[in-house]
Formats: sequence, structure tokens, C-alpha cells
Amino acid sequence: MLVTTRGLVAVAIMFATAALASSSGAPTRVRVWIDTDPALGEPERDVDDGFALVQAFRSPELEIRGISVVFGNTPLDRGLPIAQRLARQFGPPALRVFGGSPSADSRGAETDASRALAAALRVEPLTILALGPATNVATVLERHPALARRIVRIVSVAGRRPGQRFTTGTANLKGHRDFNFELDPEAFRVLIRSKVPLVLAPFEISSSVWIESPDLDRLASGPPAARVLATPARHWLELWRRLFAVNGFNPFDALAVGYVVSPAGFECESLPIEIQTLLDDVTEPGMQGTTVQRKPYLLVSESFTSAPARALYCSKAPPDFKRELLERLLR
Repeated sequence: MLVTTRGLVAVAIMFATAALASSSGAPTRVRVWIDTDPALGEPERDVDDGFALVQAFRSPELEIRGISVVFGNTPLDRGLPIAQRLARQFGPPALRVFGGSPSADSRGAETDASRALAAALRVEPLTILALGPATNVATVLERHPALARRIVRIVSVAGRRPGQRFTTGTANLKGHRDFNFELDPEAFRVLIRSKVPLVLAPFEISSSVWIESPDLDRLASGPPAARVLATPARHWLELWRRLFAVNGFNPFDALAVGYVVSPAGFECESLPIEIQTLLDDVTEPGMQGTTVQRKPYLLVSESFTSAPARALYCSKAPPDFKRELLERLLR
């Protein structure tokens, strides 16, 4: 449900009560805030945010303090109701959903999402799962820089190595963009400058995990949360078959949630990180009337000796990741 500014005092009380409860001797769980751009059910739009949300809801290792929605896979006014519906139907009781930035141009302007995240951080340190453009998170860091020390880490679905192209199958000659980063590169500059620990779950790690038709058959015969995912995922799979000539799709955002739930088995390394402007590797050179453009890249490399910060770059998932993901979705 959407909470406006007038509800933020009550929200802060809820966060404080939850924090006291979690310190009462119960097994420690990771306290997280999820910032996402869901498009589950939208025509020809990604379904991975929907998978990631249900995965998080079905992960007792996590204590979800709130969800904020940002523009990205779909406009904010389309993504917000999707997150509200999923949280209401399948999330923990009293979980709140907050609307955030509608565009990169609105970075720095307070929203319900930035105010709620700031209030939650004042109560307790949190891990932030940044599953879309980092605009909401950057707004909090810009407006409330002292709260940077309250962020345990930011886990983001973005980044690459120098010279690495994002391609799928043999028909995808044009390649993919580093979508979350490219929608708001300046937001990632804010994250890097903040010195908050940054974990990247990039295309490299998710491109080796495939959700295939038999997996969707299992979801379709599972509990309500799994069935909600199955039909949109079939449409998404058909799109990938048509565009890329492959028989599956990559559940990008689910890798970030999986890392926070259980980092054991993930292969990650601390690498210098910086933003560089280079030729656009998605623009097709030689096409009539096309000029190759330049664009920013979020890059990690040990060769960046003067980089302003380092990030934990995850490149390989545990071999049983997909099996465990499906088991959680089917709980």
C-alpha cells in the first residue's frame, strides 16, 4: 500500500518496534530494504523483479523493512501498483510500499520512498537491495549524507568488466545495455562517492542461470505466489525465444536477493570501480544514418589504480542456485 508523508511517523514507530523485536534473542536475520522497478504482467517487460520479490518474501533469512519503487522497467505509475499487489498478497504482514522517483531528472527531490528509507535508516542499519535504477537510494544519500554510515551495503544489479559485452544467444548481435546503470549513471556516482560498501550482481553472474519451460511448469502447478509468476514468465520466455533464439531467460534480480540471503558459494572479488565514458557498444556501426555514440560505463578492474572506490563484484553463482530459487518460489 502507498503511505504518504502524514503516515511516516507511524511508519517510524513500526520500524522501531520491529527493531526491538529482532533484538530479543531470536535468530539473526538480515534487515533489508528493497528498492525495485517491477513490471510483472506488463506486456513484453521483465519479470525478474517479480521473481526477486516473491523470492525475498519466501526467504526467512531476511527481515524486509520496506519496499520502494522507482522508474525503470516500466513507468512509476505502472510499477507501483504491481509492487503493492505483490506485497499485499504475498509479503509479510504490514509491509509498506512507497512510491519514489519517476525519472532520473527527479533525483534529489524528496519522495515518499526517500523519506521512508531515511526514517528506516535512522532506526537501524540496513542492507539495501537496489534492483532498479539507483535514483531513490542516491536521493537519500544526497539529502541525508549522514545516513551513509547507516547503510550496511548496497547490492545492485549493474556493472561489468572492461570490454565486456552483454549478449544473449546467437541472434542478439546488437547486445544489451547495462540497464539499471544507464537509466541513471549519476545516481551511481553518488553511490560511489558515498563510500557505502557496494556489491554488484551484474549481467555476468545472471547470464549463466536459465529459467526454462519445465521450471515454469513447476511454478504453474505450485502455490498462488508461484502461479502469479508463471503466466507472465511464459510470455517473457516466448519473447526471448523470438528475439534471441534461446529456450530460457535469466532471472537477473534474483541473483542479488540470493547473494543477500546466503552469500556462501557466490564467487566475488573486491575490485576498483569507476565510471568511464566510451563508445556505445549497443549502437550498430555502419547502419545508414547511424553515428556511433558515446556513453558512460560502470566498470571494475584491478588495473584502475586511481579508482575512487572498490566494489565487491560477483561473477559466479552457486551451482545449486536455480534449484534453491525454485524451491523458495514454490514454498
